[in-house]
Amino acid sequence: MDEPTTPTLTSNPVSQQPSVTSSAEPKAATGKKVLIIEDDVFIRDLYEMQAKKMGYQVITADNGEEGINKAKANPPDLLLTDLMLPKLDGISIVKMFKSDPTLSKTSCLIITNLEDATKEKEALAVGASAYILKIKNTPSKVVEMFKNYI
Repeated sequence: MDEPTTPTLTSNPVSQQPSVTSSAEPKAATGKKVLIIEDDVFIRDLYEMQAKKMGYQVITADNGEEGINKAKANPPDLLLTDLMLPKLDGISIVKMFKSDPTLSKTSCLIITNLEDATKEKEALAVGASAYILKIKNTPSKVVEMFKNYI
């Protein structure tokens, strides 16, 4: 029977600070806060599960208006929003983020299945950091991109 792995304390000669090593694979454990606005509950749940697995704190909303209200109450480090949503679309959400002093520094990623160069240019022009096609990127790949923006 295998013994459970326990962290071992080793000395780091460069900084003279102890460091912990473990044979268990660590999570990203960023603690960074992500707001996911997606009206499709199945897709939203996939992004939420993957983000939590990578160590992010996750806030979710199923429409743009709810997302803006949640962002104002609890500002995220990153916004992942669908382009086409009820009440407010993704481009309008990004515009609102960029015009709000509390949210203006938040990285905003737009996800969509709409492969439209005009919409992509518009999204980037209003301040989106990325325009990501869902059909070309798995939820785990999208969440992996978060670290490039926060």
